[in-house]
Amino acid sequence: MTTQAPARATDRPIPSPFTGAGKLWRATFLSHILNPWNMAFALLLPMFMYAMFGMTDVARTTQTGRGNLAAAMIAMMTTYGVILVGGSLGATLSVERTTGISRMYALTPIQPWVILLVRLTALVALSAFITLITFSFGLATGAQMTAGAWAASAAVVVALSALGALIGLACGYTIKGENAYSASAFVMLMGAFVSGMFIPLDQLPPFVAQIAPFTPLYGSVQAIYAVAGTVTMPTAAWLNIAGWAVITAGIAWWGASHDTGR
Repeated sequence: MTTQAPARATDRPIPSPFTGAGKLWRATFLSHILNPWNMAFALLLPMFMYAMFGMTDVARTTQTGRGNLAAAMIAMMTTYGVILVGGSLGATLSVERTTGISRMYALTPIQPWVILLVRLTALVALSAFITLITFSFGLATGAQMTAGAWAASAAVVVALSALGALIGLACGYTIKGENAYSASAFVMLMGAFVSGMFIPLDQLPPFVAQIAPFTPLYGSVQAIYAVAGTVTMPTAAWLNIAGWAVITAGIAWWGASHDTGR
């Protein structure tokens, strides 16, 4: 007759939910900064658009509340660039979900909310790098603001990049395949036009101004205008940023939590 040995409690320590977070952060950051297509959209596109509209005598001589119009343009175009980088998260996640890498995360101690936090902070750090380069380019080509306005604009641009990352995460966790990046790019491009990022709302048809406060990037555009001194930040813009941040973060968290359920 055989007897089964009693189970012994293991003395192995419970791993931290942040185990591996540092390596994932570095991998996320390097995969984007070393991707020439990502950096082309994030750096070359904003500088090209600024060169077309901001490097003119009119933009240099037209004054806003805290600088000239050229400075407001480089801040706006940089915002669009860092938001596009955030949208690239959708493509990264779709590849991971297709290849099964996301399911492998379930075998490790790292938690879904930690993965979201790591990816979000990595994209914010990348956005700070992009902002430094584009603002330096604008400063060297005639964009003028007070030192405080430059610092405030940089902080706002970097903070707003988190919204683009959340949109990318939401699309990546809910839409499979290459459609994830297409969906996030569509949301950002249409949102940029409707919110007045490229053309002021007062120069667009009246119905656009009526639906603009409900679009994802309306608050971001108004924040840049406010920090440049052209308008006062309306209450609707604050509610827009907070509302879309909560919506996209909730979708991303739900998707990350259920991604490995199967």
